Amino acid sequence: MIVLIAKSVVTEKNQAAFLQLAQKMVEETRKEQGCIFYDLVRDTNEADVFYFVEKYVDQAAVDAHTSSQYFKTYVPQMQPLREDSHLSRCELVSFE
Repeated sequence: MIVLIAKSVVTEKNQAAFLQLAQKMVEETRKEQGCIFYDLVRDTNEADVFYFVEKYVDQAAVDAHTSSQYFKTYVPQMQPLREDSHLSRCELVSFE
């Protein structure tokens, strides 16, 4: 299982456009076969910070996501709306 946390810092003037694109990303990604969870959250302490929280079954599912036509369309449109961005790749800590 692969967990990605994609941070986006978006100033207030760009947030409406960013959120329109983000909604499309969320709707499309949730349809992917290898996607377990995909959502956008906003930091409650910093209103200009958003996180895409993503969980996939494996690397092939991540590759399918980043190779999708909508990813290749929407992500480049989001980039100029961001002041900063960072992607964290995480692994699940199992207590079993």
